[in-house]
Amino acid sequence: MWIDLHTHLNHDPLYENWREIYKKARKVGVKELIVVGFDFESSKTAVEISLLEDDIFASIGIHPHDADSINYKDFPWESLITSKTIAIGEIGLDYYKQYSPKEKQIEIFREGINLAKKYNLPLIIHCRDAYQDLIKILKEEKVWEVKGVMHSFSGSYEIAKILVDWGFLLSFSGPITYPNAHRLRELVSKIPLDFIVIETDSPYLSPQSQRGKVNEPSNLIEIAQKLAEIKNISLEELEVRIQKNIKKIFPKIIKE
Repeated sequence: MWIDLHTHLNHDPLYENWREIYKKARKVGVKELIVVGFDFESSKTAVEISLLEDDIFASIGIHPHDADSINYKDFPWESLITSKTIAIGEIGLDYYKQYSPKEKQIEIFREGINLAKKYNLPLIIHCRDAYQDLIKILKEEKVWEVKGVMHSFSGSYEIAKILVDWGFLLSFSGPITYPNAHRLRELVSKIPLDFIVIETDSPYLSPQSQRGKVNEPSNLIEIAQKLAEIKNISLEELEVRIQKNIKKIFPKIIKE
């Protein structure tokens, strides 16, 4: 059984046909998903989807791109806390495109961390070109109290060591399959498998065989195959190891 830790079935172009897309994923062995929100409405949709399927879970939060147009105090986030809500995210910092000012991103990021602490939920964190500020904030907020997953991790090995010391898992996605992603694959090879998980980030970041097309959870298998190749282990062993890792952060997903 494979688990896609980060998909946006709640977002176009997947939402309209999310049931068929989920059925397609199950046929290739991707049985469980976390549908990740990026603002209040998408978080609400993620929760609604999760309540319709036993093996789909939800994460709620405000993406840094949306930090300047939405906040936590104006919406009833407590209404989105259900038995299927298992994380706060996708939250974090993105200085690459800066759709929101840095100061606003930091403010909303801290509020998201506090929401996670309030409900004792792990985090799903987005970070791009902002690791210095990210580490500073995580340290100040004592983020090891809730732990979580670094979504589509692209930081350095030094950053990776800090994060795993704080109890985080590092998630990798389609880019590890790209022919020119030598640095990223070298990073993956150095990080112990005990701290690695995978995701699709669908509909974004399609793996190499699907580049230029809409990504789907079923494409998780191609990412798994590349990770198994990098780590020089069988796909079967990788499946077991990743499930064990996920259980440390999301015990609800792994059924005994």
